[in-house]
Amino acid sequence: MKKKHILWVFLLTLLVATLPIYQWLSEAHRLKQIKAVKHEASQINAIRLNDFLGQLKGTSPQETLLVLYTGSTQGHLEPCGCFIGQSGGLPRRATAISSIRAQGFSPLLVDLGGILPTKESKMKESVISMTASPNDAVAETLPVNAVHPLDQLRTQKVLESMRLLKYEALVPDKTDMNFGEDFVTDTLDRQEFPILTANSEEVGDNAQSVLMRTVGDKKVAVLGLSSLLLQDTNFAVLDRLLPEIQKQADFIVILSNLSPELNRTIAENYQDISAILSHGTGEPEEIGNVLLTYSGSNGETLGALLLNADDTLGVSAQQIALTEEVADDTQIRELLQDFYKQVADDPKLQAGGERLFSDEALEQDALSGYVGSQACATCHQKEFDQWAYTSHATAFNTLLTVGKQFYPECVSCHVTGFRYETGYQIGNEEKEHLADVGCETCHGPGKQHITTPLTTNVRGEVKQQVCMECHTPSHSPGFEQIVAHVMPEVDHSRTEPSLKEILEQRMRGPMKPQVELFVMSFCPFGVQAEEELLPFIEKYGEAVDFNLRFIANLVEEADSDESKFTSLHGEVEVIENLRQIAVSQLYPDQFFDYLLCRAKHLESAWTQCAEKVGLDIDKVNQEMASERTKQIFEADIQRSNALKIRSSPTLVVDGKVISGGLWRGKVSGICR
Repeated sequence: MKKKHILWVFLLTLLVATLPIYQWLSEAHRLKQIKAVKHEASQINAIRLNDFLGQLKGTSPQETLLVLYTGSTQGHLEPCGCFIGQSGGLPRRATAISSIRAQGFSPLLVDLGGILPTKESKMKESVISMTASPNDAVAETLPVNAVHPLDQLRTQKVLESMRLLKYEALVPDKTDMNFGEDFVTDTLDRQEFPILTANSEEVGDNAQSVLMRTVGDKKVAVLGLSSLLLQDTNFAVLDRLLPEIQKQADFIVILSNLSPELNRTIAENYQDISAILSHGTGEPEEIGNVLLTYSGSNGETLGALLLNADDTLGVSAQQIALTEEVADDTQIRELLQDFYKQVADDPKLQAGGERLFSDEALEQDALSGYVGSQACATCHQKEFDQWAYTSHATAFNTLLTVGKQFYPECVSCHVTGFRYETGYQIGNEEKEHLADVGCETCHGPGKQHITTPLTTNVRGEVKQQVCMECHTPSHSPGFEQIVAHVMPEVDHSRTEPSLKEILEQRMRGPMKPQVELFVMSFCPFGVQAEEELLPFIEKYGEAVDFNLRFIANLVEEADSDESKFTSLHGEVEVIENLRQIAVSQLYPDQFFDYLLCRAKHLESAWTQCAEKVGLDIDKVNQEMASERTKQIFEADIQRSNALKIRSSPTLVVDGKVISGGLWRGKVSGICR
């Protein structure tokens, strides 16, 4: 019996120990699968800029014509999505072009058209029905075929960037008629670069059929084939122009925004053409002697066609990736910042953006209304607490970080109820409680459910199509493949996540997690928190943006700088706060080492730790007295006041206070 009892105890112990291990392994496997799918889905089939520049080093600018080409930009100024590794953007495009020019090349820079924002059916429906539903926002409405001022301004910025980058030709596309039939002649024709089209009727005084370039002793002819007009005459135009051009040129390149099928037919029938650059996306293909390649879309890449003018007469093409490793061009970034400022200052420009869930019954019910997530917590506290640790609960911080909280096309997926009368409204302080992706984004407007809780006036089960309103392939590539793996993160029955799980979930997004530890430097519990957290945070390196912030008081009418700050533990704490700020500015690489040393020797002279970790004591003292250090300290106080933080230590991730139970470990108390 004794042996049997021991065996049962052993088995029960094994079972109890196995369950946490299984849960840990299961969670690790889930996160690994999500990471792998998102990484694979976000990959772009293009060469790194540095690798392309390396290839150019073995190429002679005197014997190579380099054609850089873009197309189907569709008003995209820069990437907009919820994942790391996005490619594209006008500032990065400018950097890539200038880097190539710096290699001694004078590339022919052209665009294949499609520069205007597209009118997607869903967006058009949103504009048309802006006053159709009683719950819709009271906003400036537009006629069905009118162009929103925001789209007009976006197009102006695209054209201005093309002027600054010195484009040499543009082939107008039929989508460039979205602003009306006069857009090509009244706007494009006034640009410094010509309209290039061989197959259209007269489209302006600045139009021409062919561009000629000379490289070494070879000549290159570039023709434009536009989808704008006279689609049935393409072959007649080519039959008429090509015989004469062939007598003059060694290479013939066609820039085309015709359909891919028609471009292939042209390639099959005119084998003396060297290359056809087509708009849209697709894999390069050789059709006999003709190279057919594509521009990409949404400005994600920069196309590069190389024509070797030596005896080989080689033709090759590549797409250059414009990922975050390509720095922003300062001039074009300023152009975009001016654009965002204009949007921030003009309510008419903020009136755009998509109204989500236009097909959902709850959102279209005249009796519905948005009340905010806090109202849900009255009856659903556990579910509210679980939501508070998800990325949805800090979605608006992403926009604040990049200064796009006024940009309607981004706002719609980062708040609750945008474009509905009772939903979030840009700049309206009374609606700030609807910032972030709250309960009602998934479950529907809660006004009726708050007053009369029924299963019929709330979405209890959230279908995948609700998620897909924002998690589109362009914003969240691979989401459809991993939706089953990410749903546990919004499962309200889930146990509280660990700090590690919170950070690693946030790191899958487009921004680094913002981690702030608020302490009083002489608070023993704040010191314990530093010992608990700093080694943990250090493992993440550059993947996490960590800031140590200090809780203190600001004396508004102080007699001197020395009396401007007060703190719970007296003047000695104010001095140590300033000192630690100074060390963080002068010695960021040794900052954690200094803090951990001080944690063990807080009552000893600070110079011991300074010497141990290699700090210049005189420099630290000078920096402590600097205006910069005082301004940082003052900003810390303002930040803690804004978040209503008075307890040391307090941990904040992406603007949300994290429950101590998720991270405190050996921290045994608080100072307040």
